[in-house]
Amino acid sequence: MTLTVDPNSHANSQVVTRQFDDIDACAQAIKQLKITGTQLTSGQFVGRVNFADLGSLKFTDVTYNQAVRIKGLKSPHLLGFGLPLQGDRTQVLSHGCPIRKHDLFGFDPTRENDITTGKNAHLVLANVDLTVFQSLAEQMGYHDLGQMFLRQNSLHFHPASFRHLRAYYQQISQMLIAQPSLLMESQAQSHIVENFLPLLIDTLGAGIRQKKPIVKTLRRYPIVKKAEEIAQSYIDKPLTLKQLCDALETSSSALTYGFQDIFGMSPMAYIKIQRLNGVRRALKKADPDTTMVMQMAHQWGFWSAGHFARDYKEMFGELPSETLRRQF
Repeated sequence: MTLTVDPNSHANSQVVTRQFDDIDACAQAIKQLKITGTQLTSGQFVGRVNFADLGSLKFTDVTYNQAVRIKGLKSPHLLGFGLPLQGDRTQVLSHGCPIRKHDLFGFDPTRENDITTGKNAHLVLANVDLTVFQSLAEQMGYHDLGQMFLRQNSLHFHPASFRHLRAYYQQISQMLIAQPSLLMESQAQSHIVENFLPLLIDTLGAGIRQKKPIVKTLRRYPIVKKAEEIAQSYIDKPLTLKQLCDALETSSSALTYGFQDIFGMSPMAYIKIQRLNGVRRALKKADPDTTMVMQMAHQWGFWSAGHFARDYKEMFGELPSETLRRQF
């Protein structure tokens, strides 16, 4: 992992830029979320997190090169409004709902994070203090942005009504990348908070009035989620596609189509990738002086040393023994 911090920052910095070559360190850097990231495509992971804490408003700008599955808890006191900036070239799913460039997602504080993205994703998250959001929405006359609205978790907008808010997200992203020191100035922070929050609430209000189609969950997402839960109970044991389908009372074709829709791969390929990520996390926490690589691999259902080492290196760009010896 390499770390770069804006030269004007200090111990209590409100604006930080970090670059990572490890997905777990990247996920942990998003401090307002307790998330775990799983790498879904093979190759060295490269990610960047830019963060600005403006008090009642926080911005997190995240980019990474691999397809990733993100799961974890949200803060009950913060509302998160996520936006994909890479356009529609890279698939983004939130709870199985396809997210496009004119959508906001992730704002139900009672739901966990459940995000899947393709390669080269660029996401910007605006976190707003829940009390501040509710108070300002009431002051502005928007009485329909309460819990019932938030439970939708995502909202699709007409491009014209979304244009200004999307442009503001893009501007914040550019400042975080190119001019982070500007975001440390109190005048700039006040200006952003005073302008962004009313714009966000006005845009949400317009989205409700337009009654755009609800962002719908992919049809096979519920069965894929159940399959994930079953696979977790077979971490160190063989699991066949037939066993999985029997437990779900579904056909192999329906399950395979579901995994292709969500993750772009077969169920068994996804399960193997989840296990490889599990071994990697275990190796990073282990003592290299007392741990054998295959000891860890056996705990995740890998029994052939040769096949395991080959698959691991193809997935992460290094041998498992190299991961064990690295300092994280």
